[in-house]
Amino acid sequence: MKTNLSQPLRILVASIYVVLLIVIFHYLGGDVRRLVWSNSIDSSIWFYAGAFMIILGSYIVEPYFTKPSDAIANSTAVLIALLGLSNKNGFFAYSFVFYYAIAILLLSILAIFLKDRKHAFWQVEGKIAYWVVETFGKSNVIFSIVYLSASYSYFAIEGKIIPFICVIAFWVCLTFFDVASIIVDNISRLFRYLKMHSSFELGEAIGCDNPLLYNIEIDYSKHKPHKISYGDLVAVETSHNIGSIGIVINTKQLINKKWVGIYLLQDDDNEIIKMSLNNKKLTIDAKTIFSSSNHAYLLGIDEMDEVLRRKIKKSQLFGNRDQFVGYVTSGSNISTINFCVIMGLPERIAKISEGVVLKTKIYDNETLYQVINGNTKEEHLEDHNRYGYTIGIARKLGKYDYQEKELTTCKWMPAIYSPIFFAFPNTVSADNVKSIANSSIGRLPETELEIPIKDCDSMVTHNTAILGILGIGKSCLAFEIIKKLSDKAVKIICIDITNQYSKTLGEYVDNKHILGGVSSINDVLDKVTPEVKDSKEEGGNLEELKNLLIADFGAFMDNQGKKIRIINPDEIHAIKQDEHAKNRQNKDKQWEMYAPFCELTIAEKTRLISEMAFNVCKQKGITDTARLLLVYEEAHSLIPEWNSVANEGDKSATNGTAKVILQGRKYGMGSLVITQRTANVSKSILNQCNTIFALRVFDDTGKGFLENYIGEDYADTLPTLDERHAIAIGKGLKLKQPVIIQLNDKDNIVIK
Repeated sequence: MKTNLSQPLRILVASIYVVLLIVIFHYLGGDVRRLVWSNSIDSSIWFYAGAFMIILGSYIVEPYFTKPSDAIANSTAVLIALLGLSNKNGFFAYSFVFYYAIAILLLSILAIFLKDRKHAFWQVEGKIAYWVVETFGKSNVIFSIVYLSASYSYFAIEGKIIPFICVIAFWVCLTFFDVASIIVDNISRLFRYLKMHSSFELGEAIGCDNPLLYNIEIDYSKHKPHKISYGDLVAVETSHNIGSIGIVINTKQLINKKWVGIYLLQDDDNEIIKMSLNNKKLTIDAKTIFSSSNHAYLLGIDEMDEVLRRKIKKSQLFGNRDQFVGYVTSGSNISTINFCVIMGLPERIAKISEGVVLKTKIYDNETLYQVINGNTKEEHLEDHNRYGYTIGIARKLGKYDYQEKELTTCKWMPAIYSPIFFAFPNTVSADNVKSIANSSIGRLPETELEIPIKDCDSMVTHNTAILGILGIGKSCLAFEIIKKLSDKAVKIICIDITNQYSKTLGEYVDNKHILGGVSSINDVLDKVTPEVKDSKEEGGNLEELKNLLIADFGAFMDNQGKKIRIINPDEIHAIKQDEHAKNRQNKDKQWEMYAPFCELTIAEKTRLISEMAFNVCKQKGITDTARLLLVYEEAHSLIPEWNSVANEGDKSATNGTAKVILQGRKYGMGSLVITQRTANVSKSILNQCNTIFALRVFDDTGKGFLENYIGEDYADTLPTLDERHAIAIGKGLKLKQPVIIQLNDKDNIVIK
């Protein structure tokens, strides 16, 4: 019993026994005043053995176990007491007790000496010595021998039967029944019970929304009002005098009552943590007459038993209560979960938005989810009271592999009612964000989990698209992709009719690696007189232009110092024959071939650029490695959809460009398509884009197209995506499912 008492209570029990022993000593005719300074201890050795050896040893020094050092102190004290006897022959079994103490002393010294020996033989010997010392050297054994021998010597032998019975009765009550401990413990329990059932009674459990979430009703006419805060510990009486421990997660105010939501804590084995309500000890049984059915009580963790306190602190919910978001509800499936948002803290609710990363467990494996949507719900409480709450929807991301820097698949789904937490609540380091920008294309929102370009070859040869409204950051993302791919020895031709690349790309890539302008091409074309041919496809200066482009691109591909070629098709002086040639008479009445000429459209020039770049790559042979990336900026103008073209020539041109992109992969060529109008871009090309970055989009056509890639749930988030956020998926990033990522800030990417 004494080991269950707190240290103050053990001291109290020891004091009670000492006082009782003094009373017995005085009753037996001893002079209490001479206990300390008496020169003879023969007749009072039983008192010292009981008071300062059994009691102090059992309750103060050795309440739990006996160490060899304790046994040395015990045996030494016995030897000193025995050697101090004036009449050793008058002490019953003096020799036995003396040599017993000597043996314990020597074995204790041996146990200490063998403690750190590494040899197997000495380890066994040391364990044996330690066991003997711990068992036979403890205070209530060695001093009981002294106590009993002294009692027999100075009471029984001298015929003092009544005193002998008194001291033996005291020893029996102390050693076998520990009466004082039982009395003190029960009185302590009673006080704790009365305190709990008066000052700490919170209310009454009226039902549970799920096996872990209980509603406690506080009726102000019956219960004392308490100041209740989120995270407070509460015991809910779920069976006879057994309290299931939980924390306060929300409150619902009624007209004259309050409902408090309590979420129960679970241990490592997913078992609900329980306690006995009468003594706050960890328990599984109820053996007490005290009981108040379904009541709930406020708890203080510092008042609990150490075992129970450790178990609560190890609970996942208690340890992460500041990041607790809600719990998994019905309607969840393998890919998405529905979760009820806990309304306890408004500032925490404000952190929940599209893209926020949450975590829960699947088969004890921590799994990441991303919020993609939410719905409001309402429930009827009582009378005319109603309560509104929010159901969030989150998509499974999987487990983040920190070494490979990618998301891996987690199979199955979390159990219903599993708690959900913010995955990364701490502030993101600015230095880490800058470091991430150097190596990755972005990160999971408000985290340091980076999303790098994992497969540069696939990002090029399997084509990439950046889609979003005007001014949302598409070009900034394109520049970053160009920078990162050019660092991987991929040649890049940027087809840009806005001249933005010539002005801005130098902020991301050193200008010495950029080749721009078409003046050299135009200088040659301007000197060529367009020729009229029988077939309009052969007229104009197209043949000269093709040869110039092949030469230009060939030189660019072989130039080790140049990584990026910027070309504006709108600036190229390309002239085509508009009709088949006809015969007509000139002013000299001579017959000649005639046909009108016109400027090539942007789509037609784009086709020529794409085809000539393809021919250059084709000449270098088949490869699995990325060689050349064609960047189509403002793709809706360069490769328009068939129903958006102004003439048949543009339709044919787009088909030609699409054919090149389809065939380019085996020669290491691919495309990066950038547009703000998805509806007006050739779907033959967009459908070939394996890697997609979808920024904010409003139009239904764009959402409908992207829905095929990212699913309906993610497509619904497109109109509300934050600045510098995108939904990404594809082989180039090794993302098997769509993910909302936070793109790098421009300040962390530019080089000047």
